[in-house]
Amino acid sequence: MAWKKSETAPTWEFEKQKEIEGVFVSKEENVGPNNSNLYTLELPDHSHIAIWGSTVLDTRFKNLQPGDQVKVIYLGKEESEKRKGASYHNFEVYHWIPDEDEAGEEPGEKV
Repeated sequence: MAWKKSETAPTWEFEKQKEIEGVFVSKEENVGPNNSNLYTLELPDHSHIAIWGSTVLDTRFKNLQPGDQVKVIYLGKEESEKRKGASYHNFEVYHWIPDEDEAGEEPGEKV
């Protein structure tokens, strides 16, 4: 056994990598100077990556549970319909719901 330094996961750079997929591990609240949410995903290679919350992402992650398989897609910057002259980063968030005959399988895996 050895000591391992506890560090924050690297942050997802959504403008460079438009899509990310993994297992939703945790949500931290009131992080950083803006008191934002920070979502952590475990990637297929077992590394972790953090996603900073926003109004859009917080709404999309609201009903997800740790352990859910998720895919987050960055759609780009869009003009706000509610706030004239304002723009925001838009995302789609999907979670995997296995069919009964797929129970215990990973997404995309067929037995």
